[in-house]
Amino acid sequence: MSAVARASALRVLAAALVATSLLLAPSALPALAAPAPPRVAPRVAPRAVPALAPAAPSLALAAPARRWRAVFDDGFGSPRWGKRGAVWSDRTSAYADGASDPDQFKFDRVQAAAMKVSHGQLHITASPTTAAVHGPWRTGLLTTEPWHGGVAGGNGFQLRAGDYALIRMRLPGRQDGGGHGAWPAVWTWRDGNEVDLMEWHSETPGIIEFANHTPGASSYSFVHSPLVGFGRWITVAVRFGATDVGWYVGDDTHPLRLAYQDHVGVGAKWHAYLIASLSVSAQPGRLPSSAHPISMAIDRIRVFR
Repeated sequence: MSAVARASALRVLAAALVATSLLLAPSALPALAAPAPPRVAPRVAPRAVPALAPAAPSLALAAPARRWRAVFDDGFGSPRWGKRGAVWSDRTSAYADGASDPDQFKFDRVQAAAMKVSHGQLHITASPTTAAVHGPWRTGLLTTEPWHGGVAGGNGFQLRAGDYALIRMRLPGRQDGGGHGAWPAVWTWRDGNEVDLMEWHSETPGIIEFANHTPGASSYSFVHSPLVGFGRWITVAVRFGATDVGWYVGDDTHPLRLAYQDHVGVGAKWHAYLIASLSVSAQPGRLPSSAHPISMAIDRIRVFR
């Protein structure tokens, strides 16, 4: 999120929680329904939305209707980042030097050593690099954006208007950073074309954040959900409609439900690279209170078109 957009969002957080948040109590979840169809893309009918199989021990997604096809799928069977020809790069043009972003109030120092693959999951662990808790933290970030022509990986995959993305992930635990400072996110970037598929802050563990910061758009929501919290496994899905972006939330026992739609969209010609990151917040009021490592995990990322 840009500095201007984040500052604005923080100023109106209290109002947004009342005015735009949706309480996602399991007994009161609205029926799964896609946003109104954009003119440039087919509608996602309920039966066409990939759904999480509740009994599956790990991410097992039902195949979408035939008119949809998977165009990106990483179940993290092996590390595939940081070298030419890899799916992912650990450097992004969203950060001035590719690896740190102090202007956006982050303690991040992105290093490949902060990431590993284990049992079919990507694990990112942030830890302070000095004795100072409010100083640099080694952490991880992956993007499909090619870095300097692909020398550090990045296969160039971009999300497009009409795509449907699906992510299953574990949020940081209560003890991580002393219960403060954790800032996991899945988002997009290309010359300012940013959509936050999800953001989460450990200071508000029951809230998940969604935002559309594409040029000409400034929509966001802070959504209360009992499915979201310290150490929780959640599934987030996003439909990138040209005129309406829809965000969905579920978990292993609760199917995906529409959480927020912005009625703004990304525009018919939108496209951007995919990013998954674990940041450590340097924002006032959101600073880590201990040096306990902060960790998150991602089980699988899929994109349908």
